[in-house]
Amino acid sequence: MTRLRGWIAKHFVWSLLLGLVGTAGPAAAASATGTGCYIGAYIHQDPVAQGDIAVFEDLTGKPHASYMRYLGYGEPFPFEWVKEVLNHGAMPQIAWEPNNGLDEVRDDQYLRGWAQAAARAGGPILLRYASEMNGNWMIYSGDPDLYIEKWRIVYRVMHEVAPNVIMVWCPFATPRNNIPDYYPGDSYVDWVGINIYAVVRHDGDLSRPAPDDQLEELRFICQLYGDRKPIAICEYAATHFCAALEQSTTEFAVRQMRQMYQAIRDQFPNVVLINWFSVDAARDQLAHNDYALTTDKTVLATYQELIKGEYFLAQLAAKLTPTAPALPPPTSAPLALAGPAQPLPTEVIIVVKGAPPRAVRGQVLVQAAVGADVDVGTVEFYIDNNFRGITNVRPYQYSWQSDHYQPGEHLIKVVVRNRYDVQIAEKEAAVIVAESE
Repeated sequence: MTRLRGWIAKHFVWSLLLGLVGTAGPAAAASATGTGCYIGAYIHQDPVAQGDIAVFEDLTGKPHASYMRYLGYGEPFPFEWVKEVLNHGAMPQIAWEPNNGLDEVRDDQYLRGWAQAAARAGGPILLRYASEMNGNWMIYSGDPDLYIEKWRIVYRVMHEVAPNVIMVWCPFATPRNNIPDYYPGDSYVDWVGINIYAVVRHDGDLSRPAPDDQLEELRFICQLYGDRKPIAICEYAATHFCAALEQSTTEFAVRQMRQMYQAIRDQFPNVVLINWFSVDAARDQLAHNDYALTTDKTVLATYQELIKGEYFLAQLAAKLTPTAPALPPPTSAPLALAGPAQPLPTEVIIVVKGAPPRAVRGQVLVQAAVGADVDVGTVEFYIDNNFRGITNVRPYQYSWQSDHYQPGEHLIKVVVRNRYDVQIAEKEAAVIVAESE
């Protein structure tokens, strides 16, 4: 299964920067990994650490491999914070939320400028765009088709401009029934996430005990996507003070913590990250529970014990400093996608099957994925503006022997003509032919 593990920080994480996430087959990715799960945390609102990584890690007794923050869509890229986390040897996770609705999300100067800033950061970034979309508490919930359209816009821009960005699609654990409705498709998702909270009462309501089984919530998402995507628990916490009950629930928290972290180790090998949400949400009037690790000695001691072993991985094995490999140069055209892909009704997408678009080797299939509303008569394929093939049969594809071409960038073009032989669409995409092994 595709997983990120300890050894890969220097080797496989930098393959993320080369755009390989989600493009290599699961078996190939697994062969480059060990065992373990990265640990992360949200500490911006922790009552004691107050966003200070050194203070938090001194309290927990172990470095963490990822740190998180929230950002509204429309705000500038948080460059200084990202560099701080990267220089610490960890991966930033940005929960980027279009809180003014999805209409503002478009392929424009803001989105591309944000992506360019992310590319200049010089290290891998987990971008959790528009998460918890399955919940009616989010303004961008309620229209799965529009959500998928906007997600794909963001994914394509990041894929083209900032290959170091890892797009994490992350629903909330409940409701479950509509989660698949919002899935953008395998070709448009790098990691799949989930937010899970263990609480005693739902929404501070004494009449609503929380019967949810946190492991069943995790198992549900793993069964849907874990055979082909890394799974990240982007937010997790167990309440040790319930405002609804007006009492400590430390025993509950410890029991839930132990169950979750032990299950990740013993039952869920495809979970690559668990990120603790260390916030006193009751004090801050965000919710009805205290989740902060630092405000309960028993909870903190339990957390220290659970992450102490080798399975829960701390910093990336190699710090992401200027000695690390540089970002790849931009291509002259948007990079082709890795197949399969689901185009919008009037869209044409160039897809490469059989090798990552940034590391093409041997014989691959070049496919023109054409939307259902496009009146296709024929599809022509060109490599570096030289005609190479034509077809009128779905799937519209051309078998390309890339070993006959020099290593480096090559341009693929498809021309779509209708049944009257009139050109109705043209699309270009770049691929990188790799050095022969």
